[in-house]
Amino acid sequence: MKNLNLEVLFLEALKKIVKGDPKSKSYLIGISGGSDSMCLASLFLNCGLKFCLAHVNYSLRGADSINDMNFVTTWADENKVLCFTKIIDTPLILASQGGNMQQLARNIRYSFFEETRLENNIDFVCTAHHASDWLETIIFNFFRGGLLNALVGMPARNDAVLRPLLYVEKSFISDYLTQNEIPFRTDGSNVKLIYNRNLIRHNILPLLKFINPSLLSTFISNNKIWIEMINIKNDFIERESQKIITRISENEFLIDLDHLNNSNAPITFIHEILSPLGFTSNMMLEMDQRRHKSVSIGTVFYHNDWKIIKLEHAFRVVKFNFTKTELNSLEIFSLGAYSFSNNKEIIIDSLKTKPKNLNHGKDIILVDAEKIVFPLILRKWAPGDFFHPINMNNHTKKVQDFLTDIKIDKINKNEIFVLLNANGQIIWVVGLRQDNRFKIEPNTEHIIIFEIKIK
Repeated sequence: MKNLNLEVLFLEALKKIVKGDPKSKSYLIGISGGSDSMCLASLFLNCGLKFCLAHVNYSLRGADSINDMNFVTTWADENKVLCFTKIIDTPLILASQGGNMQQLARNIRYSFFEETRLENNIDFVCTAHHASDWLETIIFNFFRGGLLNALVGMPARNDAVLRPLLYVEKSFISDYLTQNEIPFRTDGSNVKLIYNRNLIRHNILPLLKFINPSLLSTFISNNKIWIEMINIKNDFIERESQKIITRISENEFLIDLDHLNNSNAPITFIHEILSPLGFTSNMMLEMDQRRHKSVSIGTVFYHNDWKIIKLEHAFRVVKFNFTKTELNSLEIFSLGAYSFSNNKEIIIDSLKTKPKNLNHGKDIILVDAEKIVFPLILRKWAPGDFFHPINMNNHTKKVQDFLTDIKIDKINKNEIFVLLNANGQIIWVVGLRQDNRFKIEPNTEHIIIFEIKIK
């Protein structure tokens, strides 16, 4: 006995998502063998749609993973449906690469679906997410610090990925499986509370539904209002961007702090501008604090391959090619050329004869090789660093005071590197001043030359 109501709901949702006749399209269904995906596959089959299946074996549950795959392929054979499979050694990948298992599995799954779709000229990928999944995603994203967009949850369509059951309640799916005697597999990991989503599903949502038995219906009804609010917010951001954002290049722009501070929603604006760049909610709250005049001009905030510099009347947002030496230190074990600070390199070589002219400008220094002990360290200067500037009678000077004395502004101070000997002594405030302790003496026999070049 078929549940015609679910089939009608399914076809209506699919027609709305694809914006046309569902029977004119082809579909690849992501199938695990569980109740939801087996319901979705059966709906496609019973409604006479053109589809095939894709299954990923993550090798996480031993024989159960193999049995899931065999179950899916057997169902496909019995119903004359093409099924694509992929076997992944997830534990091995995690051991070599690290990371979050669920995120890794998701990335593998969707990459496989998209590759299979393109290789076989299939119109859409379909997943079996339903209304409870949608609600769990909203709660999960909200707990992680998501703002207004988090309340919308996953969309019914995301490019070529469709979720035709997204607003169907789980009870409809369970009834359809029972009435049509559709077999399915049960994944024991779905009840393990070590996963955050399972905690939400089994612990948190039951409590919320106790408070509001119509919780799902409430969220679905409010969803239309939240979408309207997001549209209002987007219109505001687009309008305000013309006043606040000055685009300098593809990888650099300014945020006008005067206009930002006078806007009706400065925190919202910061979030909308920085969120696409990968900044987290906590990071954006910190940037909100930095927009005030009490924060020192020249302070820099780094995240991934972006840096934000506080100017007097603006945030300067710049993208750069991230290397370890941008934020950490570079260890130098021998002579050679080493890249650092985005587009610079330090070249280290030896000289066989002492040059007549020892002054080669700020970008080159000559040092007594006998005083150099590898490995050297190249890093950005830090408060507390001190050295003995050459030609100052071995006088000790803090690097911070030295930079102030030669009028290096706060922005450029953040780009200054120091080169350290293995014992921690500064050899060179790079590009500015050599340390007196490493200068060439009359009896120096071996010389090392350090040179800075722009690549």
